[in-house]
Amino acid sequence: MHNLSLQWSWIPCFLFLIALTPPSLADSHATAESPPTILLASAEKALLPIVVREDCDAIVLAAAKDLQEYLQKISGAPFTIQEAAADFDGSQPGIVVGLETSFPNRPGRQPFDDSGIGPDQYLLCSTTNQLYVLGSTPMAVENAVWGLLHRMGYRLYFLTDTWEVVPDQPKLSIAICVTEKPDYVTRQAPRGAPWSDRALWARWKTRNRLNSSYSLSTGHAYGNIVRRHQEAFSAHPEYFALVDGERRTGPNAKFCISNPGLRQLVVDHAVATIKANPRLKSISMDPSDGGGWCECDQCAAVGSVSDRALTLANDVATAINKLGLGPKHVGMYGYNQHSPPPNIKAHPNVVISVATAFIRGGYTVEELVEGWQRQDAVIGIRDYHDVFAWSHDLPRKARGGKIDYLTRTIPWFYEHGARFMNSENMDSWGANGLGYWLTPQILWDVDNAQQVDDLIEDFLTGAFGEAAAPMRQFFQLLNQDSVSVRSQEDVIARMYRYLDKAQQLTSDQQIHARIADLILYTRYLELYQTYRVSKGSARQAGFEQVWRHAYRIQDRMMLSTVALCQRDRFRDSAVNVPAEADWKVPEEENPWKSSEPFSTDEIQDILAAGIKANQPTVLDFVAQNYSDDLVPANQLNLAPVAKGRYDNRNRGTQRVHTWLPKPKSTLELQVTGGLIKHYRDRGNVRFQLHAQAEATLDAVDTDNSVPPDGIQRTVRLTSPYSGLHSIEWNDGSDQTQVVWPADIPWTVRSSIEEPMRLGGRWDLYFYVPRGTKIVGGYTDSTKGELHDSEGNRLFDFSEMDSPGYFSVAVPSGQDRALWKFVNSRGSRMLMTVPPYLAPSAETLLLPREVVDADHEE
Repeated sequence: MHNLSLQWSWIPCFLFLIALTPPSLADSHATAESPPTILLASAEKALLPIVVREDCDAIVLAAAKDLQEYLQKISGAPFTIQEAAADFDGSQPGIVVGLETSFPNRPGRQPFDDSGIGPDQYLLCSTTNQLYVLGSTPMAVENAVWGLLHRMGYRLYFLTDTWEVVPDQPKLSIAICVTEKPDYVTRQAPRGAPWSDRALWARWKTRNRLNSSYSLSTGHAYGNIVRRHQEAFSAHPEYFALVDGERRTGPNAKFCISNPGLRQLVVDHAVATIKANPRLKSISMDPSDGGGWCECDQCAAVGSVSDRALTLANDVATAINKLGLGPKHVGMYGYNQHSPPPNIKAHPNVVISVATAFIRGGYTVEELVEGWQRQDAVIGIRDYHDVFAWSHDLPRKARGGKIDYLTRTIPWFYEHGARFMNSENMDSWGANGLGYWLTPQILWDVDNAQQVDDLIEDFLTGAFGEAAAPMRQFFQLLNQDSVSVRSQEDVIARMYRYLDKAQQLTSDQQIHARIADLILYTRYLELYQTYRVSKGSARQAGFEQVWRHAYRIQDRMMLSTVALCQRDRFRDSAVNVPAEADWKVPEEENPWKSSEPFSTDEIQDILAAGIKANQPTVLDFVAQNYSDDLVPANQLNLAPVAKGRYDNRNRGTQRVHTWLPKPKSTLELQVTGGLIKHYRDRGNVRFQLHAQAEATLDAVDTDNSVPPDGIQRTVRLTSPYSGLHSIEWNDGSDQTQVVWPADIPWTVRSSIEEPMRLGGRWDLYFYVPRGTKIVGGYTDSTKGELHDSEGNRLFDFSEMDSPGYFSVAVPSGQDRALWKFVNSRGSRMLMTVPPYLAPSAETLLLPREVVDADHEE
């Protein structure tokens, strides 16, 4: 918690917790021990004017007008704006709004910290007759105004007016003296989809302090350079990349970066751009999208794809920083084929925005950040907080709606040097609204990740007042319930019921309007679920219902309407949009389009019908907890069984538990990488062997030797320890086959917290401990059967309507035995028995306490 001096003569009830523990503010520090309290308004009368310099910047004047408008809304008092002369000496009373340099007699004598990139610092400080709202830049002044209003209780949680909170405080006073500066220089997360309502997004970003005076340019740049210099490229086709013996042109063409003429052209282009726009802070040198990198020998000599892209960026950074026009930065993504860390150093003014998806070479995001930083690059982050094709606006599917992801990653990136953030996202405020609002708070001050519970409480009490309790459960289910696996019907049923309870607890019409938004979002989930489980004509009809509903509520910004109705169509070949209902057909001619607002009665009917149609899941079993201290199951003297099967070709990260009989044992695997040929740019397969006995938790052996070329190789991993081990491998998702030794235990964990990741069909065994009454769990697939130890089929997953919980009574005499999942697909997450699966009794590992309890001499 940063130190600050802050006193209030009023505390709105919904800010009580925040007032008791003021939010941490990046780079804040007290500038006075006991700042005086100044009264701003009383009895609908403004006691101070708002003072600006007569020559102030347009952004500053707009911010002063915003302050004027909202102080009046909060207090009921009309405030005036007065112009201060150039010789303003600070003796006149007023709310002084402007640049720090325009008011040199301000209180708080510490100079503003103008070091680093984008010094958007501001001061809020009260004296006996002034309140200073000053910034180091015009944008800092804007942030100062909304930072002040935020402290007064103003909120714009979601995009629309429905989600605005303006406190009612006729007697308005404040005692404050703080300076603030954001942790992240640029904070373009979330920023809205390209087709979003730009005015709503611009307003929301302004009022949540997402704007910055620094603009980092990182967009794909090569295509623009070609267009700007078409004549030169036409005269010199050798400037283009050589691919399959030809110079490739086109909108996504790459350069032959080894060509000195090309490099000089690009440098000259950058220099001319900066000279023509000397106020530019940065220029992009990010390559065009896709592949097609040069295959000439000279480019190969330059180095990897990342080396080449960085070489060109370094050339540009060197040239534009010799112009004497102040520090200039070159922006570039660490993305796609140029995502792997380079082998050369970056110019100190090159900013690499590491992408968190579309990564090549098999690296983790953390490895990319650390690798680029080792080469002296300034770090930014290009995240993906929501992509509709990935999430379909469902709960907990997008990163922007996962509170644990936001509170973990944003501070981690910052601690590892990231100072820039931009992220792709949708208009998915139903699924991700809480996460979207929390993101600016954490980007401004990463310490807020440690106070996220207080921020969530701010949101709940500010947006829902006396209805906060059921809405706390609603948003817990929507954004934080990542461990519990629930059926879609269960989620929908609970959401409807929480919203119903919330409605009953308040008569506030603004709160009812917010609840109505969320009822209509829940209705989308219900329609979506109906559509997804339907087939044939019913599936087409279900899709039409989803489409119509999404269009009708588009102005509420709960859904990614354009993505759903125009851009994606669910990527489902079983449905279609007829020509007369195409997105481009105007509403008056389109049978699917209607913008008629939902009436209150309609919304209540939706709520009542939703509650009736969807029932919460009531489990008939109690989940059991088991340790991960595993030992061989052979101590139980289980009857031999026919060997099960599993597909040893899998993608991404896989983890298997094993047991090594003695120290310095070697585990020998037959490994074939790159089984998917067109993905063979993901890097070598990377293995790590971990031992339970290794106190540091570091891998005891690693191997990165297997390339993705479809050729089988031997991997040997040796441990200094005996006993329990786990082996993990990652192939960047180009598919790898791992053939396991027949005499070494092979066990996978499949719990709610850690579902199995096997692909293909499989038949695996698990153990039912003595005294077990019910085998219960969750399945994400309706393929396969469950057999007891005698081969009796006890459950057929194909008879389930949809994935969900399953429960099977244990017949007499079928405990203390191996059961088998047969001809299965997907994951079976075991909840009442040890969540460990293996192909045989000999290869199965079980929790030590289970083996000890069931062991028979």
